[in-house]
Amino acid sequence: MKLKFSILFFLFYACLAVFSQDDYRSRAGQLFYSGEYEAAISVLKECLNSQPHDVSIQKMLAKSFFNIGHADSAYVLYKEIVTHIPDDYDSHVFLGNYYYITANKLAKTATTPDERRTRFSLFRREDGKTDPDKTTGYYHKAGEYLEKAYAIYNSDEIGKSLIDIYTITGNKDKVALYKKSVKK
Repeated sequence: MKLKFSILFFLFYACLAVFSQDDYRSRAGQLFYSGEYEAAISVLKECLNSQPHDVSIQKMLAKSFFNIGHADSAYVLYKEIVTHIPDDYDSHVFLGNYYYITANKLAKTATTPDERRTRFSLFRREDGKTDPDKTTGYYHKAGEYLEKAYAIYNSDEIGKSLIDIYTITGNKDKVALYKKSVKK
């Protein structure tokens, strides 16, 4: 009898935990879809405490961070997702665009002609190969992630970004490859 009571007691509290988790998840979705991203972040973090590898919660949290201007926090979450789910399209698109935008920002910081020449030399060496510096490294990473996303779903927008990345880094073969597959 005592064992049955203990089992029933355990099941009752386990059900409460599941229902409360569903309530948190439902509340997080309501906040997210109504544009209350900061409030959604608080609730989503609570959800992740009990379900740390729930991809749908991680993605909603990443999108919430991004929508309030915290792209670096979204980046961390998408990096974690892609380590667990290597073919996650959303993660590859976000990470590719994150690196692409970061590289473009770095490239635009050059203000004088000498800085522009120096910055351009960071993109491409005389022999056409890329240097492993920070800016070119970002373009390289952007290309890697966006190529994976493109392999999952052939988006013309991603293809155009890949053409731009490989034009900047001087990879003529990849430029030609993506120009063939992208609709004009």
